[in-house]
Amino acid sequence: MKKNLRLVKVCAVAGLSLGAVVTDSAFAASAARVANVTTLHANFQQKEIHGIVKDAKGTPLPGVTVVIKGSNKGTQADANGHFKLAAKAGDVLVFRFVGYASQEIAVGSSDEINVALVEGATGLNELVVTALGIKREEKSIGYAMTKVKGNEFTQAREINVANALVGKVAGVNSTAPATGPGGSSRVNIRGVASLNGMVQPLYVVNGVPYANLNMGNPGKYGGADFGDGISAINPDDIEDMTVLKGGAAAALYGSRALGGVIIITTKSGKSRKGLGIEVNSNYTIDKVHDFRDFQDVYGQGIQGAKPTDATSALASGLISWGAKLDGSSTPIFNGKSAPYSNQSGSHFKDFYRTGSTITNTVAVSGGNENTTFRISLGDLRNLGVYPGSYYKRNNATLDLGFKLNEKWSGGVNIGYTKERANRSNVSDAPANGNFAIMFLPNNVRAKDLAPGWDPLTGFETEFNANQFNTNPYFAAAKATNLTTKNRVTGNVSMKYQALDWLYIQGRLSNDYYTFNGQSIWPYGIAFKHSGKLLGDGTATFNELNAEALIGINKQISRNFHFGMTAGGNFMRQDRKDLTLVADGLAFNNVYNPGTASVITPNITQPNKEIHSVYGSAELSYKSTVFLNITDRNDWSSTLPKGNNSYNYPSVSVSYLLSETLKRDWLSLAKIRGGISQVGGDTDPFKTALYYSTLAGASINGQAIGNLPTDMPNTALKPLKGTEIEAGAQLGFFRNRLSVDFAWYKRTTNNDIVASTVSGASGYNTKLVNLGKVENKGIELLVSGTPIKTGSFSWTTTVNISHNKNTVLQLAAGQTDLQMDESRTERAYSKHVVGMPAFQVAAFDYLRDAQGNLILDDGGLPQAGPLKYMGTAVAPTTGGWTNEFNYKRFGLSFLIDFKNGASIYSGTNATAYNVGLSKETLPGRETGIDVKGVDASGKAVTKHVDAQTYYGRLGSISALQVYNADFIKFRSLSLTYNFPASAFNNKIAGLSLSLVGRNLFYISKHTPNIDPESFYNNGAGQGLEYATVPTTASYGLNLNVKF
Repeated sequence: MKKNLRLVKVCAVAGLSLGAVVTDSAFAASAARVANVTTLHANFQQKEIHGIVKDAKGTPLPGVTVVIKGSNKGTQADANGHFKLAAKAGDVLVFRFVGYASQEIAVGSSDEINVALVEGATGLNELVVTALGIKREEKSIGYAMTKVKGNEFTQAREINVANALVGKVAGVNSTAPATGPGGSSRVNIRGVASLNGMVQPLYVVNGVPYANLNMGNPGKYGGADFGDGISAINPDDIEDMTVLKGGAAAALYGSRALGGVIIITTKSGKSRKGLGIEVNSNYTIDKVHDFRDFQDVYGQGIQGAKPTDATSALASGLISWGAKLDGSSTPIFNGKSAPYSNQSGSHFKDFYRTGSTITNTVAVSGGNENTTFRISLGDLRNLGVYPGSYYKRNNATLDLGFKLNEKWSGGVNIGYTKERANRSNVSDAPANGNFAIMFLPNNVRAKDLAPGWDPLTGFETEFNANQFNTNPYFAAAKATNLTTKNRVTGNVSMKYQALDWLYIQGRLSNDYYTFNGQSIWPYGIAFKHSGKLLGDGTATFNELNAEALIGINKQISRNFHFGMTAGGNFMRQDRKDLTLVADGLAFNNVYNPGTASVITPNITQPNKEIHSVYGSAELSYKSTVFLNITDRNDWSSTLPKGNNSYNYPSVSVSYLLSETLKRDWLSLAKIRGGISQVGGDTDPFKTALYYSTLAGASINGQAIGNLPTDMPNTALKPLKGTEIEAGAQLGFFRNRLSVDFAWYKRTTNNDIVASTVSGASGYNTKLVNLGKVENKGIELLVSGTPIKTGSFSWTTTVNISHNKNTVLQLAAGQTDLQMDESRTERAYSKHVVGMPAFQVAAFDYLRDAQGNLILDDGGLPQAGPLKYMGTAVAPTTGGWTNEFNYKRFGLSFLIDFKNGASIYSGTNATAYNVGLSKETLPGRETGIDVKGVDASGKAVTKHVDAQTYYGRLGSISALQVYNADFIKFRSLSLTYNFPASAFNNKIAGLSLSLVGRNLFYISKHTPNIDPESFYNNGAGQGLEYATVPTTASYGLNLNVKF
């Protein structure tokens, strides 16, 4: 019997069939037990599972992700929806695809599994990219985040993708200064995070930090916007963008994530049959928004008199205090005569041109189960509305993914961008053509100022006595701000799947660029005929990141799942800026420093290192309750020893209430919350003494050394922001209606601010850790599909957020901190204790205790003390998006709004002074009776001529601070998707769209200007003056896939 039993066991294990009839009962029982063992052993043997994934209509779905639940093992469906994956009986396969509900299917005895995915995913099982590039299921996230799909950046597009976020994400305030083509952007996530005015989100592209430096920013005395780093990204390459809003989301990024994190994932290749080719072409024209509504009754002149000869016309220049327009022939600046009639409608038309943008991107992709790739080439050519301005961008990217075997996989991503631009000066008048065109008197034709210079001498054609008011045609043609930037980014990553639940990953990345810029006051300019090179320089920047990560992803019991990551990062930034200022140029159109009489060089090398270790742990119970803990420690080279180490922990939880509260009408109920710390360091050279050269100054041709104006502080500490947040996601009626709500409160302590010190010290300020600022607010996103039939659907989404920002503390004894000043020197951007950051400060009327105007001896109103007129950063923002689809037609539009901000308009202040404002019409010919009190308090009435009176009002700057609220019809897109059959199925898809961007304001409160037309994306928020007019864009977008 024992011998026979051994034979049965051997045969069973070998998989042989037992056909003998067993008669002995004991033998039969033993054989049965052996058969059970055999079955169990077989269940633990891996086999190849294959199948096809389709949609509800039976169409194959390429790119569907198939993973074994509780592990990192997975694959993707090929171009025909087929997949293959090694698994064992009992494993659960999870099928995920964007826009479809995930499905889980257990592996049984069959080797074939076919799946039909249903549209309308709740999104909770969808994988999303979080900190450090780690993918997690959305349901496990315990903080607020928003994912924006790539196609939202490629229809009614922006050149700078950061500007495309406006109105789309609750809690994100995106603005673009009115500085011309390819300008920079400013993004605030949940308010002003730091008082230094420059904190913006950390951009992470394919898991790698992406430098977003601004190489030039206009200020009080003018200048040009040289763009920022994020403008280099081609929107056609973006797969999606994820905004991590909460501190718990950003804590793993440490000191660089105080302003939040925006993760950009670019498109990659997919396993498919043959090559995939995609072509995207976009053409738009840009038309100037002319918001001017100036008076058109009076023309050029002084004190009610029009010019009588060329000399008086020159003296009048940009002054519109002349006589009533009567159409008579009147001398102009060049001695000729022209009708004294209204020509203002042609000023913008004659000077500004119709801009245009042409974008073409070609991408080729393909791959198989082991290797995928995508190569793209992009070309953008933008002609700005300001004559001579342009922005050009060329992109080339390579994305390569590979799988060496079941254990080893990796990827390579390389990008190259070349940007070339010429941008206008803005703000101050010199070399700024926008200034003169804005304030040109009604009777003066803009084209009479052309071409703007004498071709023999090269000298500017002067049209007014104030030489600093540059001829606009001369400025546009010769006052250039030329820039060229070459950028190469790359990263290489490798992943070793040691076990089903354990992996090790390493990544090496580099971001390198060179920047060349030249800004000039051209030879022949009226106020300085010899001209000046304001800056001729080169900057190089290189950021190296090396990181290693170990991860665990394991189902530790039937109910509990555990995940963990631990790693470290080395980051080094090397930067070198070399700038020359050259004065006294010898030749026309030769801007070589070698021809200058005085050359002042300046070299800076603000290098920086951060060393980091970090980790996270996640524990889930029944895929219903999730606990996530993270911690990171940074060591920064910019802080003094002893204070250069700082730690950032976070804890977040989420609970799927809908898993326990089952209701037919309730599709989803998730609550979440967290607490975290995120912080930051400072710039290099703030803790030690350094020397520089004094720009534009020399002794016998030799540069003069210069000390910094900031006193070094060897006791600086890192600033820290502590945030708590709570939120909920709700879905109703099979997710036809969804709601996402968040509340947060963040306090930044030890903020590094400038404190005024005694002039006897030789310094102006000292950086200290005394700043404190608080942000608290709410965010709401409501999305629904009111109508959905077989051929028609309507999806509408509303987002709104409100942030209350308060400056709680500045340096000891300091109640305000000035950030910037308008060129009119009558308004400021300030931080004030007890108020929201970036207060617009202006001078109101001087009044007595009873509210009476206190007049000066000439009977004119006087400016009183500074008055804080409100924050420049809108506390309330939102947007309303609608998408309609009917058969092959699609229509979408976005309306956005901002509420609660203020803006000071230097344009309107100058319009008062020069007599263009409509407010200056009353009393033009009869004068003004001004009532008030004199210095002794006695009631007086004085008669004052209009020019003198309104000129004084131009300096009462509170009169030119306006409510910057607006509602804007931001974008519109009408699309037709052609059937492949129309082209004999030789193409996979073709769509043609009519698009519009920045179309019109439904409501605004700023006379003569755009409420978004500030000139600075940093410290000078809320200040406007003579910027490039904003534009509306109209055009076509063509997308073809093969």
